Amino acid sequence: MTPPSQPPMQYGSHPLAPPPQVQHNGVTLLVAYSGRVVPVITTSTALALARIWHEQGAAHSIGDAALMVALSGGAFAAACVSAVHRNSEPVTTAVAFTAAGAFAAIGPAAYTESWALAALIWLVATVLVYLTSARHWRAARKAREDREHELALARLDSYTRIEGAHVQRDIRAQALAYGLMFAQAVEHREQLDPRTYDPAALREAGLPELPDHTNRDRT
Repeated sequence: MTPPSQPPMQYGSHPLAPPPQVQHNGVTLLVAYSGRVVPVITTSTALALARIWHEQGAAHSIGDAALMVALSGGAFAAACVSAVHRNSEPVTTAVAFTAAGAFAAIGPAAYTESWALAALIWLVATVLVYLTSARHWRAARKAREDREHELALARLDSYTRIEGAHVQRDIRAQALAYGLMFAQAVEHREQLDPRTYDPAALREAGLPELPDHTNRDRT
Protein backbone atom coordinates (compact mmCIF):
# COMPACT_ATOMS: atom_id res chain seq x y z
CA MET A 1 0.00 0.00 0.00
CA THR A 2 1.34 3.41 -0.94
CA PRO A 3 1.27 6.38 1.40
CA PRO A 4 -1.39 9.00 0.74
CA SER A 5 -0.51 11.50 -1.95
CA GLN A 6 -1.94 14.48 -0.03
CA PRO A 7 -0.96 15.43 3.51
CA PRO A 8 -3.70 16.05 6.04
CA MET A 9 -5.14 19.53 6.40
CA GLN A 10 -3.20 21.73 8.76
CA TYR A 11 -4.77 22.93 11.97
CA GLY A 12 -6.14 26.45 11.82
CA SER A 13 -6.85 26.44 8.08
CA HIS A 14 -10.18 28.20 8.55
CA PRO A 15 -10.12 31.80 9.87
CA LEU A 16 -11.74 32.41 13.23
CA ALA A 17 -14.78 34.63 13.10
CA PRO A 18 -14.78 37.60 15.49
CA PRO A 19 -17.13 37.34 18.47
CA PRO A 20 -20.54 38.95 17.99
CA GLN A 21 -20.93 42.49 19.19
CA VAL A 22 -23.98 44.32 20.49
CA GLN A 23 -25.17 46.52 17.64
CA HIS A 24 -27.16 49.75 17.90
CA ASN A 25 -29.22 51.10 15.05
CA GLY A 26 -31.26 54.25 14.66
CA VAL A 27 -34.45 52.68 15.96
CA THR A 28 -32.89 51.38 19.17
CA LEU A 29 -31.20 54.71 19.85
CA LEU A 30 -34.45 56.56 19.17
CA VAL A 31 -36.34 54.34 21.58
CA ALA A 32 -33.60 54.58 24.20
CA TYR A 33 -33.41 58.39 24.12
CA SER A 34 -37.00 59.28 23.27
CA GLY A 35 -37.66 60.07 26.93
CA ARG A 36 -35.36 63.09 26.71
CA VAL A 37 -38.06 65.16 25.00
CA VAL A 38 -40.90 64.16 27.33
CA PRO A 39 -40.19 66.84 30.01
CA VAL A 40 -40.20 69.75 27.58
CA ILE A 41 -43.34 68.43 25.88
CA THR A 42 -45.04 68.06 29.27
CA THR A 43 -44.15 71.54 30.53
CA SER A 44 -45.06 73.11 27.18
CA THR A 45 -48.43 71.39 27.23
CA ALA A 46 -48.99 72.58 30.81
CA LEU A 47 -48.11 76.16 29.80
CA ALA A 48 -50.50 76.05 26.83
CA LEU A 49 -53.33 74.71 28.99
CA ALA A 50 -52.63 77.34 31.65
CA ARG A 51 -52.84 80.16 29.11
CA ILE A 52 -56.05 78.69 27.66
CA TRP A 53 -57.46 78.58 31.19
CA HIS A 54 -56.29 82.15 31.64
CA GLU A 55 -58.32 83.26 28.62
CA GLN A 56 -61.37 81.38 29.89
CA GLY A 57 -61.55 83.17 33.25
CA ALA A 58 -58.60 82.25 35.41
CA ALA A 59 -57.00 85.69 34.97
CA HIS A 60 -56.89 87.38 38.38
CA SER A 61 -59.34 84.80 39.73
CA ILE A 62 -58.75 84.39 43.47
CA GLY A 63 -60.88 81.24 43.56
CA ASP A 64 -58.95 79.52 40.78
CA ALA A 65 -55.65 80.54 42.36
CA ALA A 66 -56.79 79.24 45.75
CA LEU A 67 -57.82 75.96 44.09
CA MET A 68 -54.37 75.46 42.57
CA VAL A 69 -52.72 76.35 45.90
CA ALA A 70 -54.89 73.79 47.68
CA LEU A 71 -54.15 71.10 45.06
CA SER A 72 -50.44 71.82 45.19
CA GLY A 73 -50.40 71.78 48.99
CA GLY A 74 -52.38 68.54 49.13
CA ALA A 75 -50.10 66.84 46.63
CA PHE A 76 -47.02 68.06 48.50
CA ALA A 77 -48.38 66.78 51.81
CA ALA A 78 -49.16 63.41 50.23
CA ALA A 79 -45.64 63.27 48.81
CA CYS A 80 -44.10 64.01 52.20
CA VAL A 81 -46.21 61.33 53.88
CA SER A 82 -45.26 58.84 51.18
CA ALA A 83 -41.59 59.77 51.51
CA VAL A 84 -41.42 59.16 55.25
CA HIS A 85 -43.54 55.99 55.16
CA ARG A 86 -41.41 52.87 55.38
CA ASN A 87 -43.46 50.75 52.97
CA SER A 88 -44.20 53.46 50.41
CA GLU A 89 -43.43 53.08 46.73
CA PRO A 90 -40.82 55.44 45.24
CA VAL A 91 -43.00 55.85 42.17
CA THR A 92 -45.92 57.09 44.29
CA THR A 93 -43.70 59.62 46.04
CA ALA A 94 -42.28 60.87 42.73
CA VAL A 95 -45.74 61.23 41.20
CA ALA A 96 -46.99 63.17 44.22
CA PHE A 97 -44.05 65.58 44.15
CA THR A 98 -44.50 66.01 40.40
CA ALA A 99 -48.19 66.81 40.83
CA ALA A 100 -47.38 69.36 43.55
CA GLY A 101 -44.87 71.08 41.31
CA ALA A 102 -47.23 71.03 38.33
CA PHE A 103 -50.10 72.62 40.30
CA ALA A 104 -47.72 75.20 41.74
CA ALA A 105 -46.52 76.16 38.26
CA ILE A 106 -49.87 76.07 36.46
CA GLY A 107 -51.56 78.32 39.03
CA PRO A 108 -49.37 81.41 38.55
CA ALA A 109 -49.07 80.82 34.79
CA ALA A 110 -52.86 80.83 34.49
CA TYR A 111 -53.36 83.74 36.91
CA THR A 112 -50.86 86.27 35.57
CA GLU A 113 -51.45 88.58 32.64
CA SER A 114 -47.75 88.64 31.75
CA TRP A 115 -46.56 86.25 29.06
CA ALA A 116 -42.99 86.89 30.22
CA LEU A 117 -43.76 85.63 33.72
CA ALA A 118 -45.58 82.60 32.30
CA ALA A 119 -42.60 81.84 30.05
CA LEU A 120 -40.22 82.25 32.99
CA ILE A 121 -42.31 79.81 35.03
CA TRP A 122 -42.24 77.38 32.10
CA LEU A 123 -38.45 77.70 31.80
CA VAL A 124 -37.83 77.15 35.51
CA ALA A 125 -40.20 74.18 35.59
CA THR A 126 -38.53 72.63 32.54
CA VAL A 127 -35.05 73.02 34.02
CA LEU A 128 -36.13 71.52 37.34
CA VAL A 129 -37.76 68.57 35.59
CA TYR A 130 -34.61 67.90 33.56
CA LEU A 131 -32.41 68.16 36.65
CA THR A 132 -34.65 65.70 38.48
CA SER A 133 -34.86 63.31 35.55
CA ALA A 134 -31.13 63.30 34.84
CA ARG A 135 -30.39 61.06 37.83
CA HIS A 136 -32.99 58.54 36.74
CA TRP A 137 -31.69 58.62 33.17
CA ARG A 138 -28.17 57.92 34.38
CA ALA A 139 -29.38 55.01 36.47
CA ALA A 140 -31.39 53.62 33.55
CA ARG A 141 -28.43 54.00 31.18
CA LYS A 142 -26.12 52.23 33.64
CA ALA A 143 -28.63 49.38 34.00
CA ARG A 144 -28.92 49.13 30.21
CA GLU A 145 -25.15 49.11 29.77
CA ASP A 146 -24.83 46.41 32.44
CA ARG A 147 -27.38 44.27 30.60
CA GLU A 148 -25.58 44.78 27.31
CA HIS A 149 -22.27 43.88 28.99
CA GLU A 150 -23.76 40.68 30.41
CA LEU A 151 -25.21 39.84 27.00
CA ALA A 152 -21.85 40.43 25.33
CA LEU A 153 -20.13 38.20 27.90
CA ALA A 154 -22.71 35.46 27.37
CA ARG A 155 -22.23 35.66 23.60
CA LEU A 156 -18.45 35.62 24.02
CA ASP A 157 -18.67 32.55 26.26
CA SER A 158 -20.82 30.77 23.68
CA TYR A 159 -18.42 31.76 20.91
CA THR A 160 -15.46 30.50 22.97
CA ARG A 161 -17.12 27.15 23.62
CA ILE A 162 -17.97 26.72 19.95
CA GLU A 163 -14.49 27.63 18.79
CA GLY A 164 -12.98 25.36 21.45
CA ALA A 165 -15.08 22.48 20.11
CA HIS A 166 -13.86 23.30 16.59
CA VAL A 167 -10.26 23.29 17.78
CA GLN A 168 -10.68 19.92 19.51
CA ARG A 169 -12.32 18.51 16.40
CA ASP A 170 -9.47 19.75 14.21
CA ILE A 171 -6.86 18.35 16.61
CA ARG A 172 -8.49 14.92 16.63
CA ALA A 173 -8.88 14.93 12.85
CA GLN A 174 -5.27 15.98 12.39
CA ALA A 175 -3.99 13.31 14.80
CA LEU A 176 -6.07 10.67 13.04
CA ALA A 177 -4.85 11.75 9.60
CA TYR A 178 -1.18 11.72 10.62
CA GLY A 179 -1.66 8.40 12.38
CA LEU A 180 -3.12 6.88 9.24
CA MET A 181 -0.33 8.36 7.14
CA PHE A 182 2.31 6.98 9.51
CA ALA A 183 0.71 3.54 9.57
CA GLN A 184 0.53 3.46 5.79
CA ALA A 185 4.15 4.59 5.52
CA VAL A 186 5.28 1.86 7.91
CA GLU A 187 3.29 -0.76 6.05
CA HIS A 188 4.76 0.44 2.77
CA ARG A 189 8.26 0.27 4.27
CA GLU A 190 7.66 -3.30 5.44
CA GLN A 191 6.41 -4.35 2.04
CA LEU A 192 9.48 -2.92 0.34
CA ASP A 193 11.95 -4.99 2.36
CA PRO A 194 10.50 -7.20 5.10
CA ARG A 195 13.95 -8.58 6.01
CA THR A 196 15.37 -5.23 7.14
CA TYR A 197 12.18 -3.96 8.77
CA ASP A 198 12.67 -3.72 12.54
CA PRO A 199 9.71 -2.60 14.76
CA ALA A 200 12.07 -2.39 17.75
CA ALA A 201 13.95 0.44 16.06
CA LEU A 202 10.73 2.37 15.75
CA ARG A 203 9.99 1.92 19.43
CA GLU A 204 13.50 3.01 20.40
CA ALA A 205 13.07 6.14 18.29
CA GLY A 206 10.03 7.09 20.39
CA LEU A 207 7.49 6.40 17.67
CA PRO A 208 4.17 4.70 18.43
CA GLU A 209 4.36 1.00 18.97
CA LEU A 210 3.16 -1.00 15.98
CA PRO A 211 2.30 -4.67 15.77
CA ASP A 212 5.09 -6.90 14.52
CA HIS A 213 3.51 -8.08 11.27
CA THR A 214 6.68 -9.87 10.27
CA ASN A 215 6.80 -12.10 13.34
CA ARG A 216 3.03 -12.65 13.20
CA ASP A 217 3.21 -13.72 9.58
CA ARG A 218 6.12 -16.01 10.28
CA THR A 219 4.28 -17.74 13.11
